[in-house]
Amino acid sequence: MDTVLTVVLVAAIIGLLVGAAFLPGWVRRSSTAAGARAGARFTAERMTELLADLGATLRIQAPPEVAAALLRAAVTGREKDYTVLADGTVGIRFVEPDDTVVDLVPDAEQALLRVETFRDYLGFPQTAPLWRELRERATAEAAVRGIGVSDGPVSTFDRGDLLDDRNARWFRRS
Repeated sequence: MDTVLTVVLVAAIIGLLVGAAFLPGWVRRSSTAAGARAGARFTAERMTELLADLGATLRIQAPPEVAAALLRAAVTGREKDYTVLADGTVGIRFVEPDDTVVDLVPDAEQALLRVETFRDYLGFPQTAPLWRELRERATAEAAVRGIGVSDGPVSTFDRGDLLDDRNARWFRRS
């Protein structure tokens, strides 16, 4: 009886030693996989929020020339963040002046302010807060001038080819 108990105890100890050798690798693989899943969920949720924010448009109830003057007034004094580009569009800067390009397009007897293209950095578009601020500044400037504004149709975007290891330029689809 003592021999059987000794064999069982020795087998259990050997089993624990062998198991302990494999346990850190198993724990590391399991935690890495769980972290990757959580990161992917966060990335997908955050990207959905950012694309919805960048897809928001602003309908300015004024002729395009008046809306263009309103837009120029809205970016005045914020040249660090907003740049009127050579073609008349407005660039929003994260790193470069044209990281996000905003255009004012005719829309019946009105003008529609919308994002045409943007670049992501660090795996995400970084200019969504500045786009939200620009819409707010344009709305405030319109209120000062007695011009009505409303939300326009939501734009959607397609991701272009990678510019580096994980960042790309996005283009407005509709």
